[in-house]
Amino acid sequence: MISASPLSSDTRTDTTDAGVAYRQDVLRLLSRLGLEPTEAVALLEANTGRRFETCSPAQLVPLLQELLELLRRYPRPMDATQRWRV
Repeated sequence: MISASPLSSDTRTDTTDAGVAYRQDVLRLLSRLGLEPTEAVALLEANTGRRFETCSPAQLVPLLQELLELLRRYPRPMDATQRWRV
């Protein structure tokens, strides 16, 4: 892996490294919610319509905001065997 030094004038490498780090952080966060990496990647790709490796932080934030709202709305684990009330 090539990473930019702090003195590098190539901002593409800095941005790429930041994007890679952000995507890894998102995967770690989703794993804490119980998703396997392949499930997390599938969710992110379905949500963004892009390959995970090409997603920028700006493209991942909306899904993270939706997940945060769900966690705020439903703070306790849900039982999937219970019938839903509509």
